[in-house]
Amino acid sequence: MFKKTLLLTTLIACLQPALANEEDPLARPLFLRGEMNNWEAPADQQLVTQQGDLLSVQVALQASHGAYKFKIADEKWKADTTYGQFDPAAKVESDKPVVVKAGWQWSDMKFTPPSDGQYRITLDRRDPQHIQVTVSPAG
Repeated sequence: MFKKTLLLTTLIACLQPALANEEDPLARPLFLRGEMNNWEAPADQQLVTQQGDLLSVQVALQASHGAYKFKIADEKWKADTTYGQFDPAAKVESDKPVVVKAGWQWSDMKFTPPSDGQYRITLDRRDPQHIQVTVSPAG
């Protein structure tokens, strides 16, 4: 009985950090998810922390595609880490931040690259009341 209790205690202790990260939205890995990757969460399009709550990812986009629809979300599309465009009338333009909110009800962002190339998509969560996404040419 003691061995079973010890085994169970060890198992729970090992799982606790993983479960804690799952519950903390700020600790979950975020991905660029959209038409550029079939709405998947590929490892090479995981956002990387630049400083604090400023995260970004670089992606190749083609002007001939037209407008790319996308969101920023975790692997499981959890509502508290699925970022969509708050104001659907706001236009996502190069180097112009747009306000986003977490939740499934918010619109897809749409960005039309002016030319083929690498673009940096940045999620700025430094002000939780004013979260923004900016798309800019990578350079």
